[in-house]
Amino acid sequence: MATGISISSTSNLSSGQKILIAAARTANEPAAPDPDLWNVEKLPTGHKDFVQNTFARLATASALTEGVDLAEEQQLVTATSSITPTEHGIISTPSKRLIARQGDSSVVGTIGKLLGISLRIREALDVITLYDSFTKSIGGAGSTLDVAYYRGANAFLMTDPGAAYGPAMPPFKSSLHIEQISDIIMDISSTNDKGATQVGATQPGLSQEMLQAWWKASDRLYGTQIFHGGNITRDASSDSKGCIASNDSMTLVHAVDADPTEEVDNSMRIVEYGLFQVWGEAQVVDAHGVEVYSNSAATV
Repeated sequence: MATGISISSTSNLSSGQKILIAAARTANEPAAPDPDLWNVEKLPTGHKDFVQNTFARLATASALTEGVDLAEEQQLVTATSSITPTEHGIISTPSKRLIARQGDSSVVGTIGKLLGISLRIREALDVITLYDSFTKSIGGAGSTLDVAYYRGANAFLMTDPGAAYGPAMPPFKSSLHIEQISDIIMDISSTNDKGATQVGATQPGLSQEMLQAWWKASDRLYGTQIFHGGNITRDASSDSKGCIASNDSMTLVHAVDADPTEEVDNSMRIVEYGLFQVWGEAQVVDAHGVEVYSNSAATV
């Protein structure tokens, strides 16, 4: 017989004690605004591909000479982008026993939430891959993003490239890694002559507001709305690729709405929950977007 004070860790006592399991939480997922930032189209039922035509501009009108025939005719020309949507999906198979003994946590409801998050991330990543396809790029590997790049990018987009498409139509949108956004804030809020950030900047206005409110998920810089693309990743050199572009620069096509499925396998005593959706994405106007390539290493 053991002597002294009995504590709960004693094997013969702990075996009879109940265990309290806290309410389960789901992992926090970053914002995924990218699929909603650009042109989104719906593919009608029964259609296989989505073709987007853009009429090119005609030649500039000519000055006429009285009595001289205007013989040069202009032909309508379209630039065509074809998008073939493909199917994406994910499944989860909890056992019937788990569902019956889930306790305080709703396993089925949680699975539905996680399936939706997973599908949204896949869609966001597909759209993010388009940012690297723009010919024009600002910044560069290892560079720190600052407001001058944004001023220049806005000017580039609104300059007539002399091509069939013409200049981009503002307002523009931008999606960046949060550390790229952090560099912009540092550039705006740094007001002393040594370039160091002054917490609680003395200059009133935008600089002071940003320091006090941090970033409200979507703010404007040179009229461009900047979003936190939570699924934009860092490469091996701690650089990231975001973008600044007009709405017509990229198109995301949805063939069908998200399709949830449920299939019971009684022999295995499991229930298969799935979520599927068909979409496709493509760059439409190269001159109407700019890749934002810069350092995104952790600040702290």
